[in-house]
Amino acid sequence: MKTRLLLLSLSLGWAFWSLPLSAQEAVDSAAVPKNWTTGGGVGFDFAQLALINPRVGAGSNRIGFGGLINLFANFKNEKFTWDNSGSIQLAAQRIGGRNSPFEKSLDILRLTSRPSFRLGEGKFFGAVEADAITLLLPTYKGNLLKPEDENENAISQFLSPLQVTISPGLEYKVNDHLSFLYSPVSLKWIYVGNDSIASLNVHGNELGENDFLQMGSNLIVRYNNIFLKERMSWTSALNLYSNYLQKPENIDVFWTNEFGLTIVKNLSINLVTQLFYDDDVNVQTDLDDDGIIGEAAPDVNLPPGEQRSELIPAVSFMQGLFVKYNLIF
Repeated sequence: MKTRLLLLSLSLGWAFWSLPLSAQEAVDSAAVPKNWTTGGGVGFDFAQLALINPRVGAGSNRIGFGGLINLFANFKNEKFTWDNSGSIQLAAQRIGGRNSPFEKSLDILRLTSRPSFRLGEGKFFGAVEADAITLLLPTYKGNLLKPEDENENAISQFLSPLQVTISPGLEYKVNDHLSFLYSPVSLKWIYVGNDSIASLNVHGNELGENDFLQMGSNLIVRYNNIFLKERMSWTSALNLYSNYLQKPENIDVFWTNEFGLTIVKNLSINLVTQLFYDDDVNVQTDLDDDGIIGEAAPDVNLPPGEQRSELIPAVSFMQGLFVKYNLIF
């Protein structure tokens, strides 16, 4: 464990020091406020349905709410750029009466930083991107926010899991809207801080360990633009990662999109999507289509009485619709 932490730390240091030393002069100019752009957005969604003595087939009471927070701080001059962003997405819902538990439907905390230094006079940059993803709140069996049994342990919580990716490489900025960063030596570290959660072996950590360190190549594509006289926006980021050390032909995918349509100044309706696949991380599926996600399912190909797990590596997709307030500080 300590050896892997040391390797991760050394790699991070190498990634930053691999940038040309003259980038230090560019960093010094960060004291000039005009080179910084900072801002963010806050979004909310809410859904509610109340039924009193409902007719047969009418359904159940429902309440759901969620929110997102995006913050960014970007520095730019002729030679050096430094993009930093952070986001939180949370949502929960309850179907049924007051005694029904709340389920967590969304929980993501993500921090990203990318310094880059122009190489020569063209569109190529030496860059390194550091990205960390975890969640905020504990989750229990059935995706519940509170356990049904007081002795029940959480299946995930803050820093369990944590995924850190460090990607030093060459960036090509086509224009202010589109860029490509390729890292031939990228490190991905999955860490599960809680021993009980780590023993479940569903978050990508190695069997009997709290972490899993990978080395591979990473391609990061970013796009952002505004349309319709600045009334519509689109921000997209695609990460494609191949682990050299284990099944390099299986590509991990993390693709986020946010589409915004301005209602009035600073207020918009935003559609947020996220597509995720990691060959080492299990997600909840419904293989037998019984409406129960993540629980063991019968399999005719297995001996009688045996079941197959519905926690497997598979494509995970999330979509949310928010009313969002945006502001440039």
